[in-house]
Amino acid sequence: MKLKRALTLQNIVDAVVKVFDFTGEWRDAFGTPERTGVWYVFGDSGSGKTSFILMLIKCFAEFGKVLFVSYEEGEVSASLQSGIKRLGLLEKKQNVLVSTDNLEELSVRLVRRKSPDFVIIDSLEYSEFVSIKQIKSFADQHPGKLFVIIGQATGKKPRTALGESVLFFAKQKIFVEGYRAYSRGRSMGEKGYITIWEKGADDYWEYK
Repeated sequence: MKLKRALTLQNIVDAVVKVFDFTGEWRDAFGTPERTGVWYVFGDSGSGKTSFILMLIKCFAEFGKVLFVSYEEGEVSASLQSGIKRLGLLEKKQNVLVSTDNLEELSVRLVRRKSPDFVIIDSLEYSEFVSIKQIKSFADQHPGKLFVIIGQATGKKPRTALGESVLFFAKQKIFVEGYRAYSRGRSMGEKGYITIWEKGADDYWEYK
């Protein structure tokens, strides 16, 4: 059996790790997280999660190409149209695609030349993923990509056992509650959260 070469500490220190050079409110919330691997965004219904996803797409489009895999909403829906217009996503239309690819189709798309850098999967519960091992294997097959998996929550916890496993595994964990998105991941800014809707957040958190 041929062993894979072990890394030295110098190898690790010298390695180039790609991160988001966020500024402003994004840096205040999430610092400079890695641009590859798996993130997990979760929250309960009515928390502002869908709006945050669109905000994230617009932010990522500043850094590269984004694919939104819209299993829950489908490729076209009234709510998706409204969100795109409200958040000014058309400004980034050259860098954003929307699909409902199954995993096989998605894998084919991601090996193409000039394929998307960032893939947002909405949602874990509507996807074909059935195990954390499968998710890790899929991400490993596409190194250099960032996969953001959206999940449902019950209270402050993922709704499913698989969601719990993804939360544990993900490099960056973002919890959405009361129109704020909180960093629970490895990278966090000084503030630790970003506000999705100011008035909604003020009303929600006033009595918390």
